[in-house]
Amino acid sequence: EVLEPLDAFQLTDDQKKEALRAFTVIKEKRDDTLRGRTVADGSTQQGKYTKAETGSPTVSSDALFMTILIDAFERRDVAVADVAGAYLHAYMKEFVALRLTGWTVDLLCEVNQDYEKFVVFEGKVKVLYVRCNKAIYGCVMSGLLWYELFTTTLESQGFTVNPYDFCVANATVEGSQCTVAWYVDGAKISHANPTVVSGIIDLLESKFGKMSVSRGTDHKFLGMNIKYKG
Repeated sequence: EVLEPLDAFQLTDDQKKEALRAFTVIKEKRDDTLRGRTVADGSTQQGKYTKAETGSPTVSSDALFMTILIDAFERRDVAVADVAGAYLHAYMKEFVALRLTGWTVDLLCEVNQDYEKFVVFEGKVKVLYVRCNKAIYGCVMSGLLWYELFTTTLESQGFTVNPYDFCVANATVEGSQCTVAWYVDGAKISHANPTVVSGIIDLLESKFGKMSVSRGTDHKFLGMNIKYKG
């Protein structure tokens, strides 16, 4: 559902000109494994929108540390969960095209042969235009689209976003406060009852798929090692 092939002969010159370049980023992680991600070059979109139209909030350091203090003081159960491919869960609200070239075209056609009939040559370059139905990494709107989706998901379950930090949300569950603080695709969930925390995780996984979850008194969130004692 992420990509949809486009007929190059049906695209206008402006649509072809505005099509974003796709490229693959390879990163070597600390454990020596390699991670690859194909992203869109959204630099050409910079002038189309204001910062207010594309800016996605992230939890502030102050708010994060305050929630950590509350978790420790109230001896809450805490879990940290990461959503896999977070942006790809959000739908694009407008037309965004990607322009794939060379070997990336061959790879995509190998995965889905239906794409082969949409391949064209521009000069000597093999080209495939596709529409982004989901929020691809690199597009300037993707971060905000994911934030809106995650926020509305929490609000639909009775959470209220904190007016002082838009990446902290609270709900009263079983007479006690449940808090979710998040930074893009990583969320810290806390409540006095471990069963409630598990329920929130189940809720998020039903919406966004299986997540990477850590529980207990030792967590890593935003690159910080967080230890709860008490």
